[in-house]
Amino acid sequence: MVRFTKVITIAAAVAASAALLQTAGATEFNKADAGKIQTYVQSKGLACMSCHGIDNKIVGPAWTSVAKKYKGDPKAEALLTDRIANGGSGTWGSTPMPPGMATPAQAKVLAKLILNLDSK
Repeated sequence: MVRFTKVITIAAAVAASAALLQTAGATEFNKADAGKIQTYVQSKGLACMSCHGIDNKIVGPAWTSVAKKYKGDPKAEALLTDRIANGGSGTWGSTPMPPGMATPAQAKVLAKLILNLDSK
């Protein structure tokens, strides 16, 4: 009986750990807009995804983190458009976002798509 109890306890612990790992790192986001961002970036030959992941920080912040930070901010689109087109630093750490990585028009499209990631 003791051995059976240990096996059940271990199995329950493994199942609980797996469930915790799945939810701990999971962020809900608008997957359709994530696909639109990837398609747009690739079609324009932009290098955004070298530094930014949809749901993971690489060098710069994850785009889902950006969407959450600025959710509901009426100035967010203009701010992000400016940061994407002209660069900047200090908001997400000391590593600067270099200027000129996208045109102002491309930056505006990207800002809209990034902000939509939090609209599950």
